[in-house]
Amino acid sequence: MAQLLAIALLLISFQVSALAIDWIPLETPENNGNISSIDGNPVLDYNNAGRGGIDWHVSGIGPTGGLGLRELWLYDDSAAGIPGTSVATTLFSVISNSVGFVMAGDHNDGLAQFFVDDINVGTYDLFQTGHRVLVISGLTSIAHSLRIVQLGQHNPNSAKGDVAIIGGAAFNVPIVAVPEPGAYLMLLAGLGVIGLQIRSRRRAAIRR
Repeated sequence: MAQLLAIALLLISFQVSALAIDWIPLETPENNGNISSIDGNPVLDYNNAGRGGIDWHVSGIGPTGGLGLRELWLYDDSAAGIPGTSVATTLFSVISNSVGFVMAGDHNDGLAQFFVDDINVGTYDLFQTGHRVLVISGLTSIAHSLRIVQLGQHNPNSAKGDVAIIGGAAFNVPIVAVPEPGAYLMLLAGLGVIGLQIRSRRRAAIRR
C-alpha cells in the first residue's frame, strides 16, 4: 500500500507548464509609470521605460524619444524622412515565471516584434491599442530578459511606425498542477504491477 501511495503522489505531482501569451488591459496606470500588479498578480520587479528611471537599453539605427518622460518611444518617422529600426532591451533582477511588456498605442504606432530570453513571442500591430500588457506566462523560473524591435512598419491607418514602451514587469502566476494524460497511464500501469505483486505474495503465503 505504501508503494501505491508513493507512485500516486509522484505521478500527480507532474505539472504541465505550457507557455501562454495574451494581451490584457493595463489595470491601473500610475502617474509615475510604476506598475504594482499585472492581472491581479503582484509585480516583483518593474523596469521603467520612462518617468522615474530608464531601465532599458536602446540600440539600432532608428531615432528614439520620450527619455525621462512617461514612455520610451522607438519610431520610424518616415513622414520626416527619418526611417530606421530601433531595439529596446531590459533584464530583470528577480526570478519569475511570468513577464509583461507594458505598452501604449495610438494612431502613430505600428508593428513591433517581442522577445523573451531571445525567444520570439510574436509580432503585433500597436495601432490604437491604448494601454495594454503583453503577458507571457508558463516560463521557466529564472531572471528573464525582454527585447522589443520596432520594425518601421505600419498599417495604412497608422500615421507612423512608432512603438511606445511604458515598461516591463516580472511577476509570478500561480501554477495549477495538471497531470499529463501519460501520467494516468503510468499510474494505471503502476497499480497493475503492485496488484500482481500482492496476488503473487498471497499465493505464496497460501502454499506455505
